[in-house]
Amino acid sequence: MSATIHVTGFGLWSPGIPSVATYLARGRDDAAERPACEIVQSRMKRATSLLTQMSVEVMTQAARDAGYRLDEVATIFGSTHGEIQIAVEQMQMMQEGSGVVSPARFKNSVHNTAAGLFSISAGNRGFNTAIAAGEHTFAMSLLEAWTLLTSGEQARVLVSIAEEPLPPPIARCSEHVALAVALALSTDPAGSRATLSCPAPGEGKRRHVPPAFRGHSAEGALGLLDAIDAGEEGSFALDDGWLVELGPRPDRVASP
Repeated sequence: MSATIHVTGFGLWSPGIPSVATYLARGRDDAAERPACEIVQSRMKRATSLLTQMSVEVMTQAARDAGYRLDEVATIFGSTHGEIQIAVEQMQMMQEGSGVVSPARFKNSVHNTAAGLFSISAGNRGFNTAIAAGEHTFAMSLLEAWTLLTSGEQARVLVSIAEEPLPPPIARCSEHVALAVALALSTDPAGSRATLSCPAPGEGKRRHVPPAFRGHSAEGALGLLDAIDAGEEGSFALDDGWLVELGPRPDRVASP
């Protein structure tokens, strides 16, 4: 059983930063107010949250970046808070007016809304799951992917980590902005940009990310993206308690 997996693609979306290329250039596109989310029909997209649209968008970007078929690849959707804006909105509906909750909003309030929307839109009948593990959500999502890949159960996996801003009255608990990041992972070294070890407890190196994203659950994913883009290696923090070993592309490994 291999102890490493290969990173073969990335996806990224945040308001004004609609792609990995825009992020790495530290550029902006102020016209990008909502994700394109083009694989989802407009009727199905109606009443979905920014979180769901971001998650589907970055999964699609990462799959295309890696050359994966959308209808075959396994998917893991990570989010600490999930559909928090819809949840708070529903609680407000219960306290105001008739007290009736919108059925359209209710059906999109579960933690695996994005997973369901992606699988239906992509015609994907393969493995998918949604993970919430507090501050360790990204690490646990990667661990899930590593287990699937190294056990031989899956050959290609997409992992996303996404959060939308917390709404009042809980916004002060974490003042993060909207951001979603996805990684395409595989046991096949073809197209590899770096290798990843199994996530493990520990403190790794932290890369500096733009201030707007500090404290976001996807901060560790941004650190990996920046490190891979810079060709760096070593132990990198996924969060405050977990790390991963980042190795070079196979074609950069020196011969004995």
